Amino acid sequence: MRNFIKLVSLFFVGATMTSCLDDKLSLDPANSTNIVEFKNPSLFVSPYGSKYALYSRAFDLAPENDYPLTVSYSGANVAPEDITVTLGTDPTALTQYNTEQKKTYDLIPESLYTIPAQVVIPKGQRTATVTVKVKSSSFDFSKKYVLPIQIKSASSASVSGNFGTILLNLSAKNKYDGRYRVTNLVFNHLTNPAFAANSPRNRDLITLSATQNSLFDVSNNTAFVSILSNGAASSFGAFSPVFTFNANDQVTAVTNSVALTDPTNATNKREAKLDPTGVNKVTITGNSKVMEVSYIMVQNGSDILYLKEKWEYTGPRP
Repeated sequence: MRNFIKLVSLFFVGATMTSCLDDKLSLDPANSTNIVEFKNPSLFVSPYGSKYALYSRAFDLAPENDYPLTVSYSGANVAPEDITVTLGTDPTALTQYNTEQKKTYDLIPESLYTIPAQVVIPKGQRTATVTVKVKSSSFDFSKKYVLPIQIKSASSASVSGNFGTILLNLSAKNKYDGRYRVTNLVFNHLTNPAFAANSPRNRDLITLSATQNSLFDVSNNTAFVSILSNGAASSFGAFSPVFTFNANDQVTAVTNSVALTDPTNATNKREAKLDPTGVNKVTITGNSKVMEVSYIMVQNGSDILYLKEKWEYTGPRP
């Protein structure tokens, strides 16, 4: 009787697993059917349960960037013959994702990328590489581009129902974008001596436009300015600086990305502004980038915190 119950339980577990996937499963890998699909180009950023997987990639500003993707003949066997895989796009997949996840991603115009019409997985192999050409220097920074790339067909194999179509969120990085080690040279809060600099920090400069970058504190996983409050890690809520640069790599403005009308900023009404007494410039020498910037946090109309920071570039952000 116990053995019967175990067999019934295994049946229901197997049935549940197969109901969650479009592709056929076999408990014996040798008897499984190979499928053609995209391999994950990176960690996906779409939430669990999404019909389509969304991946994100940022590119340096350039007339053309290569984005290699792997097409896989997944399963127990190698390709029994050359498998011709036909590629294209499926805009309806992006529409469905936006509706399902309540997002507003933009379909990338065809003028901003090229994909090959076909790729061949050679006989005896398991994968082939597809190189997407991305024209990031022509991107509109106000758009959140997504390329819904799809395997339209395969000459002698089934296409995966799970990863036959994937969504690629493509963005551009300006020359200031990257990860920095940030040291506070001055941290002067005029009214509360319990507040002190939390320094040094790992921070990202994230591209907003060709001339603007927002701050993200990697060490504390926040877009706000991190501090120490009585020695404990904290941050100034609703204070998230945005830096504006000119053609000479000078910092010409610092603003707060959290508007005064934002409910989270209703009490303190925090703003940011450039301190003109600072160096306020990015010095770029080869791969070295150093930003020296001074700015002020304004609270309820009064200058309350003076900051002078040195940002030293350590490499691209993930």
